[in-house]
Amino acid sequence: MDLQNLLETIVNTVLIPAIPIVVGAAVQYVRTKTEGSKIEEAVGIVLDAVDQTNQTFADQLRKDGTFTEEKQREAMEKSVKTALSMMNERTLKILEREFNDVEAWIVSKIEAACKENKRINS
Repeated sequence: MDLQNLLETIVNTVLIPAIPIVVGAAVQYVRTKTEGSKIEEAVGIVLDAVDQTNQTFADQLRKDGTFTEEKQREAMEKSVKTALSMMNERTLKILEREFNDVEAWIVSKIEAACKENKRINS
């Protein structure tokens, strides 16, 4: 067996199956480290903002069948604005220091929440 085949075998049998385990452990580690922190608090605020937007805007549009891509973008903007307005200066500064672009971080959390919601409701 040559070196290339040996390396390919190792990658296919050891490393590739280990990736989900390592990623899962990393996610759990980050969750544990941020538990009770301002970042965890900020995630809760973002999720509350999404819930509020759903209750006051998106749910009715879904019922009416008028939740278009344009309205989805509008719902995203409303959620971002709501989340930003609910965060105090200290939280915003922490997020900016950790993630550079607070708004992009909020958008990523909203998209993740929407994806999870779709998965659960499918």
